[in-house]
Amino acid sequence: MLTRFRVDAAAAGGRLDACLHGLDAPGLGPLSRQQARRLCALGAVARNGVRAAATARLHAGDEIAWAPDLAALTLQLDVAVAFADADVVVLHKPPGLAVHGGPLVERSVASALARALPGAGLAQRLDREASGLLLVGRDAAALRALGAAMEQGAIDREYLAVVAGVVAADARTIDLPLRITDEPRGDRPKTLVDPEHGQPSRSHVAVEARGRSCTLVRVRLETGRTHQIRAHLAAIGHPLLGDPRYGDAAANAAARATFGIDRTLLHGARLVFPAPGTGARIEVAATHEPDFARLFPQLAGHR
Repeated sequence: MLTRFRVDAAAAGGRLDACLHGLDAPGLGPLSRQQARRLCALGAVARNGVRAAATARLHAGDEIAWAPDLAALTLQLDVAVAFADADVVVLHKPPGLAVHGGPLVERSVASALARALPGAGLAQRLDREASGLLLVGRDAAALRALGAAMEQGAIDREYLAVVAGVVAADARTIDLPLRITDEPRGDRPKTLVDPEHGQPSRSHVAVEARGRSCTLVRVRLETGRTHQIRAHLAAIGHPLLGDPRYGDAAANAAARATFGIDRTLLHGARLVFPAPGTGARIEVAATHEPDFARLFPQLAGHR
């Protein structure tokens, strides 16, 4: 669904929203400057594989990627849409946006769905500070089918994460039972490794790139416990960078001071799931986040 094009010499030096202005999107017609600016703000436009701001200055040869067919739905939901058909919507959630509402939550994915797509519901979870792909069923039947697929292990979920420290092994499976507890606060669950009382939990971890003091890893979930990735990576001595609950305070402070990292660096990068009704395999990949690319510039130009 993505449309890609290269920035030519005539557009070099201009802003990203100006480059999109006037391009045609089904249901919207030629994009206004305001619509182009809003699509960029929602994370629906990438430059060289990385989500880019409307004010980004372009260079000749930059690759711009966006989904014209999904632009109207993105603006309707006020959340970037990475895929949509009659049964399913895949959202690209930005960091900081809550999935569910609450007393101190002004805006959430759930409230956006209730407003723009009544009857739709979330088929998976994603922490508030995490970014990336979220699977949504448009109606009860689609949600039942997706729920059954999740229970059967037929939905592949891959995440990119930046962890503190340099991971030695290129690949490993973390097979540690996890138990969810309400400690230290009754309204905030925390997940602990508990070989005696925990539920079976497996995460497959592969190193994508190594930095001087951190590592970019790809994590594939075999099970889906609350905070599984955060708890598992912390348990092997490499907590997520920026994670205030499971992380390393000194590493987090250094990343904040040096790179401006102010959130947990976890990103839902890839989803593969069977289409409700037909069972056809659908694969959706997310664009990268700017804070990941600041730590690992090689991500620019790759998905």
